[in-house]
Amino acid sequence: MPWRNGGGQTRELLAWPEPSDWIVRISVAEIRASGPFSDYPGVDRWFAVLRGGAVRLETRGAGTRELGAGQLELHAFPGDAPTHCSALGAATRDFNVMLRRTRGQLRQRALDGDPTLRSSAGLVALFAVETIEVSAGATARFVMPGMALAWWNNPCHAPLALAAHAAGSVRGWWLEADATS
Repeated sequence: MPWRNGGGQTRELLAWPEPSDWIVRISVAEIRASGPFSDYPGVDRWFAVLRGGAVRLETRGAGTRELGAGQLELHAFPGDAPTHCSALGAATRDFNVMLRRTRGQLRQRALDGDPTLRSSAGLVALFAVETIEVSAGATARFVMPGMALAWWNNPCHAPLALAAHAAGSVRGWWLEADATS
């Protein structure tokens, strides 16, 4: 789908709990040219360059940050602060996470630091840049292709034990979200 401001395209991977009334939205976008990011009032954002050139994000009140495909941590910034993106080379493919700040809480961490996660959050998600094998509990295993998102909707907040298995280092992120009252 095209961006609100027309400056690129986004592939929505997840809108949780409902597409029309999301608390968490996860997507992969293509940036082909410099321009402003779309304004999302009341939304916090996390961003990483997955492939391609680098970008410079200038966010009013949050400063300037240059980001490239090697970053491990997601860059956090307020979605309602004017943000300008300068393309610093080739087109990029980017990972985006958005949270409606008054309706939920989000925790995220790099997969590279710890390939395991124990969680009872209402939503647990894993995004990996490269192909990995994922285990959920003692018996469930599956291969997750690179540039894909796996998620577990966990409305009863049952304890989950998840692990990502790879021969070497893999870039990606664990995400945990809960709705607030």
